[in-house]
Amino acid sequence: MDEYDPDYFHASHDEVPKMSFWRKLGGGSLSISIIVHAILLAIGVVWIFQVIPQKEEQPDFMPKGGGGGTPGAKSETNMKKRATMTTMNAPKLAAKGVTSTFTLPEPDPAQAMSSVGALGSSGLAAGLGGSGSGGGKGNGKGKGFGDGMGPGMGGGAGKMINPFGMLNPNANALVGTFYDTKQDSRHKDTGMTPEKLREVIKQFCKGGWNEHSLEKYYQASQKLYNTKIYIPIISADEAPKAFGCDKEVQPRCWIAIYRGVVSPPKSGKFRFVGAGDDVLAVRFNGHPVFDHGYTQGTSGLYMPGHVGVMDGTKKDREVENIIRESPMRVPVTFYKYDTTQNWNNSLGGLAVGPEFSVNAGNNYPIEIMISEIPGGLMGAALMIQEDGVTYEKTSNGSPILPIFRLDNSLPPKEAKDGSPPYDPNGPVWKLVGGSGKRDI
Repeated sequence: MDEYDPDYFHASHDEVPKMSFWRKLGGGSLSISIIVHAILLAIGVVWIFQVIPQKEEQPDFMPKGGGGGTPGAKSETNMKKRATMTTMNAPKLAAKGVTSTFTLPEPDPAQAMSSVGALGSSGLAAGLGGSGSGGGKGNGKGKGFGDGMGPGMGGGAGKMINPFGMLNPNANALVGTFYDTKQDSRHKDTGMTPEKLREVIKQFCKGGWNEHSLEKYYQASQKLYNTKIYIPIISADEAPKAFGCDKEVQPRCWIAIYRGVVSPPKSGKFRFVGAGDDVLAVRFNGHPVFDHGYTQGTSGLYMPGHVGVMDGTKKDREVENIIRESPMRVPVTFYKYDTTQNWNNSLGGLAVGPEFSVNAGNNYPIEIMISEIPGGLMGAALMIQEDGVTYEKTSNGSPILPIFRLDNSLPPKEAKDGSPPYDPNGPVWKLVGGSGKRDI
């Protein structure tokens, strides 16, 4: 082609495809890159959710089953649980507005708990022995009594004496026996309900605390040896764990009885002071001398709603007649503390029992019963007040009393709900026998 042909050049130019603005910017490669990165991001998100640990489910203290009763096992447990939960964040003060120069003595090494690892693998196995995970020292896991084991009962560096007792049979302590009333000695269901158990406990007390009357029920083979009753509010299943029968016993409708023979440190007049969730009753020298908790063991009375009758501010002839079956005498004096809000609200506080006299050098059998009826939470504290002794007081006038105890060991200093402040310099009673049989 020698001459210029405009049609030729126009035709050739039209055959070349036009390039879009997106392709001019490198959009093709960018699209591929975006798709590849989106796929990688999706894979990464799936992988992350697979390796992130699931949130631990919070323990539910509610029992899986239960019988009837008044006002009913479920409603009763719910009420106790709600009352406790509303006071868990109360100020943890041993004695509000009180100053003191004393220091807490070190626990008696001879009373330290031995071989607690045998108590179980969930909580008690680590916590009671002093190890624990979380904020404490050790390697245990779960929610037991160790310092770092969540809502446990540890103190110091994780050391803790089992509040239900020690394993050492040579300990200078009361002998504790655990009964599960929901099953007989052959593990057959007894059909026990909270209402029936109240009647069982009442008849047991009326019958002179005859141990043979409980032999038809399942009895834990493990005995525990306790020097005091001071159990801040905890899950009721810790008792079966402590007695080594949690695999066979559901944490409700159980009874634990501690027996022994004691001698007072001095002659004088004393009163037991305390509260129990659900039952805390004491028989001393063959006579009932204390009974205060959600249920009165000696009368079977369900206490919430009747505090006014107990303290004399309300009249109810029927309830007064029931209370007369117990050792408590109306009007009953109550002591309230910052760390016992649950008992303050539901039970009036810690109740003061009737006065009894002792002579130094004499021996006195003592029996202490604690029980959990509907399940859920439990606790107990048994203090002692000597007539004529002046005690330090809280800002509301309640005396700071010593714990009734048989050794020099003391509970952790950290205040918890259901743990009244105590005088660490109080008298120590002496154990002279473990049978609990009257010998004077």
